[in-house]
Amino acid sequence: MSQATGSTMPHDLVHAAVESALGITDGFWGAMARGATFEGFETTAPTRHRRSGMKILRRGGDAVMRAELSVTWTYRVWSGLSTEGRGVGRSPLDERQVALACAALDRAAERWARVAEGGTLTWRW
Repeated sequence: MSQATGSTMPHDLVHAAVESALGITDGFWGAMARGATFEGFETTAPTRHRRSGMKILRRGGDAVMRAELSVTWTYRVWSGLSTEGRGVGRSPLDERQVALACAALDRAAERWARVAEGGTLTWRW
């Protein structure tokens, strides 16, 4: 995936950091590892038919959504965005989980900041 470098991290890197820190194996990256397909992603190696990737998403969609909520909440806390008010909802994580995930985002941000323009960042899932 190509993403401009800069002060913000790609959303998928945020997912990788938070899901890894919290041991989420059935979130976005777990679904990708099982062959799920998402708009805008292109595989680098042959995979099964695209329809089977969509089936993985349908079967694991609730878990992927739980991961999305955890990642979004953590990112809001980490980046100083409001976690109160209309439409924000309650935290899906306890304080310990938020602290672990925010520390992982700190480390991921440091790695991302070191990527030169046009460079790459390899993340082992």
